[in-house]
Amino acid sequence: MANQRPKAIIFDIIETIFALETVRPELVRLGLQASDLETWFAFGLRDAFTLNATRAVKPFPEILKGALAQLLAKRELDPPVEDRERVFEAMRNMSAHDDAAEALAILRDANLPVYALSNGARASTQSLLDNAGLTHFFTDLLSVESIDQFKPSKPVYDHGVAATGQRAADVMLVATHAWDCHGAKMAGMQAAFVARGQVYPDVMVAPDLTGVELLDVAHSIVNLNAPAER
Repeated sequence: MANQRPKAIIFDIIETIFALETVRPELVRLGLQASDLETWFAFGLRDAFTLNATRAVKPFPEILKGALAQLLAKRELDPPVEDRERVFEAMRNMSAHDDAAEALAILRDANLPVYALSNGARASTQSLLDNAGLTHFFTDLLSVESIDQFKPSKPVYDHGVAATGQRAADVMLVATHAWDCHGAKMAGMQAAFVARGQVYPDVMVAPDLTGVELLDVAHSIVNLNAPAER
């Protein structure tokens, strides 16, 4: 459990700040079930982690396209390419969670620098944040492109920490993915888990903070004791 406020915050982007719900109707239009949204994204993460472990990383959108093809084949569906592309157009236009702006404002008002760190491309993150009017909350937008690895590999978190100019122990990752929080903890960082109804796995290193929504996490962070100056 954290008792000292971090000096910098790093946010995951997809699902943590932006909701995949925008994509669900497009999957249904392809003939998939509404519940297949989670299955599709899990397929994509599985393949990304496999490529990462074997040092054969590909761009995340390419991985998700392959995951969609696998899922459609599994469901014995073969929609036209242009219909499939609407899924990715929806991803490029994802809406931010309702409490994202308020949560980010709370951290800004507490003078905490905020960074974005995504497994996607920097340009994609920039576009999402610009469209949602959230870019001004962020000190910098970071991606995995320059190191050719995916979270939860330690070098990705090291890259994020280096950008803040702080020690790993003074930087907190905020994510709605347990695997992401675990990766940050293994890299020596603090971590805050945005649960949204999920149960954190016992087999992973526990986060320092857990909140139901982003707002809960933001309030918990600013209520921590401020660190002593070094």
